[in-house]
Amino acid sequence: MIQGERYITTMFVMLCVLVGGPVLAQRYLQDTSYVRDLSRRVTLRAYASHKFNSMLLRAEDPFPDLRYRPNGQVNIGVGASLRKFTLNIGVRAPFVNDDVDRKGRTRYLDAQANLYGTKQASNLFLQVYKGYHLTSHTKELLGWKGSTELPYRPDLLQYNIGISSLRILNHERFSYRAGFNQDAVQLRSQGSWLFGGYLTAYFVRADSALVPSRLREQFPAGSNVSSASYFDVGPMGGYAYTHVFRQRWFVTGSGALGGGISLQAVRVDEGEARRARRSAGVGWHTQLRAAAGYNSRSHYVGIVFSQEHIGYLQREGQRFVWDVGVVRLVFAQRLRERPKVMDRSTRWLQRKKEKMIP
Repeated sequence: MIQGERYITTMFVMLCVLVGGPVLAQRYLQDTSYVRDLSRRVTLRAYASHKFNSMLLRAEDPFPDLRYRPNGQVNIGVGASLRKFTLNIGVRAPFVNDDVDRKGRTRYLDAQANLYGTKQASNLFLQVYKGYHLTSHTKELLGWKGSTELPYRPDLLQYNIGISSLRILNHERFSYRAGFNQDAVQLRSQGSWLFGGYLTAYFVRADSALVPSRLREQFPAGSNVSSASYFDVGPMGGYAYTHVFRQRWFVTGSGALGGGISLQAVRVDEGEARRARRSAGVGWHTQLRAAAGYNSRSHYVGIVFSQEHIGYLQREGQRFVWDVGVVRLVFAQRLRERPKVMDRSTRWLQRKKEKMIP
């Protein structure tokens, strides 16, 4: 197990309980001429998804920025939803994840939860990735050797945990669930203002400096940094809109922007000595969501995208940016009648939830 994985996994589960309970417990009436609620019908889905992240260090002009990415994978899976409870099970897709010779191998744990209630929409994410390749520079430019086609660092480890949550002001006529959770239908075009906040923690570690030796003059402020930790919190606001064509075809776009305080700690290597440097700075947070497809009373076919983009302005003026997200292709079928065993299971889960969240 990667160091720190167990601790942040526990934190992620606690966040899911604290945030997921209130979201799932929401009971708000909606305008049925704008939103059709189908959460009491069983929704079965098949999907293919790709979760991703990256980290970027801003270089001095006119040099290119330094960007690291893991070797991500495509997963396929199945799932079901009933009464706003959703369960998805995915596995690695065969034949499409065979590029280790090009990008190197990445070990990872990736858990992302998107909780869409009637009046609240929340993203929770936990990622632990070890093994990154560079997409911004070539091996020849860096003077690196190795068996992979792209520059590869097996020692580079990052883990993050965070939450962003937005209140939907026009929840009577606008539904996030219609586009992203497949248990409702947006019947008419409508939008809503959003407001909320975010809280994230990010850690990156390496055996040597994050900046390759040949590029250090392009990153004078952070050329000797081998590890860093960032904690940030702040408010966020934005807008979401769904355009509906003939009550079945839809396109949804959502964007939110926030800013706040960032606490930063970096470790600097100076020859054989290492020293820690702590400071407070400014952080910013951008959230993007999009969905498009076909959505009727019985069928859903669509593509869904969600991304969190986080950046920090460091003490010396250097900027560090990272992102986390998922893109998913979904095919869903809503059953006219639900099996009795699912009703019994749902009632059991409801009783357990009421005991946990009085």
